[in-house]
Amino acid sequence: MMISGTTKIFFMLAHPIAHVRTPEVINPVFSARGIDAVMVPVHFSPEDFAAGWEAMKRMRNLGGLVVSVPLKEQAYALSDEAEAAAEELGAANVIRRDPDGRMVATNMDGPGFLQGVLNDGKDAQGRNVLLVGAGGAGKAIAFALARSGCKALRISDVDRMRAETLAADVSVRYPGLVVTASEPNLQDADLLVNATPCGLHPDTDPLPIDISQLRPEVMVADIVMKPRETPLLRAAAARGCQVRYGAGMLDSQIALMVSYFGY
Repeated sequence: MMISGTTKIFFMLAHPIAHVRTPEVINPVFSARGIDAVMVPVHFSPEDFAAGWEAMKRMRNLGGLVVSVPLKEQAYALSDEAEAAAEELGAANVIRRDPDGRMVATNMDGPGFLQGVLNDGKDAQGRNVLLVGAGGAGKAIAFALARSGCKALRISDVDRMRAETLAADVSVRYPGLVVTASEPNLQDADLLVNATPCGLHPDTDPLPIDISQLRPEVMVADIVMKPRETPLLRAAAARGCQVRYGAGMLDSQIALMVSYFGY
């Protein structure tokens, strides 16, 4: 890949940053299509993000950003304009910098999750879902699951109020679906979705649920992309569950991102 003074720069932002896969996936796409652009990872802590944002807005060769946890809500709040997908969630994961310096936000987590992890949503249809994690990605996935035709949706988070708020928001938009906040137990669930960062650090992270509750009929999906096989997915496979890997979520978003960036 040739980088010159005309190369458009894109940033991948997260905290921590070592696990992100977007640059290694999108840069070969840029190269294969002859696009004079490159994406590099940038590590901002939440405390420093607002100051970094102001600097990035002034970078005239910056084409845009891809934002991961835990910076999505801040990215939405700091953007100059937000498309409906981000506005619905109060969180953004893709931001385009327009030539005039305006930062325009959207959110591709929901469509990417359904398309890339759950077989375009077909794997969720008719299922009782337990979603663990009500943060930026969890919000997008909750609304996407509601659109997928699932039978019922329970949402769990370490912050009970955050889970209850998200459940109420989804219920308002999808009044025909039973949506509740709950503890992270499988009960009658037959689809478990981990939308937390648990698994990024396999040696130290807690498991998002009590794995003794896993049953072979429960499908288990994890949005963690690296490592590919998280401790949760390894435990689920060992108990005979079907598993779905998080890498597909990103892979399905790449074409959407490239198009949103104007290529």
